[in-house]
Amino acid sequence: MVVGPCKPLPPSMTISSFSGDIYRPAGYTTLCVILEEGPRRMEKEIDFIIMDAPSGYNAILGRPAIAAFQMVASTYHLCVKFPTPLGLATIRGDRAGASKCFEINVRLHTDYMDPRDHALPPVEQNDHVTVADRKTVLISKNFPDNEKPALTGLLFEYFDVFAWEPSDMPGIDRAVAEHRLSLKPGVPPVR
Repeated sequence: MVVGPCKPLPPSMTISSFSGDIYRPAGYTTLCVILEEGPRRMEKEIDFIIMDAPSGYNAILGRPAIAAFQMVASTYHLCVKFPTPLGLATIRGDRAGASKCFEINVRLHTDYMDPRDHALPPVEQNDHVTVADRKTVLISKNFPDNEKPALTGLLFEYFDVFAWEPSDMPGIDRAVAEHRLSLKPGVPPVR
């Protein structure tokens, strides 16, 4: 499916597929979606996320679209119902057609079956800032750039106030900072 220019999304946004693959969307676009059954018709503007990912679908209507159309979907009956000004409309699917499309898709995309082949590296979310004596803190990349120097200066000025290691907190009982897992004696762990 080819669409026009898309609007940007945050670069850190990722989407997981049902198979576990992780994709970064190219952006999103707003399309006019028309659902109709005979004279019963509804038209809405729906935002679609644009992705370069192998799929048996050209588009997926998610919860926002289902809510916009006030749609009720039944996977068992392979249909959706939604209200229109002329009454309730029902759009039915075709089981045989859906099965055939699925089989064709499996044959076309057999090289995409291993999700590890398409795993994306994680997006770096933080900047590393070194504060006296090799102590490192992480500052979010989303933190406003004009406020980073003030925060870094504050960390340098008060670095001795922070507890960097457990030994920096004398007098605090380990039970406060340590979790203990209560297990029934004699019962072997289950994998």
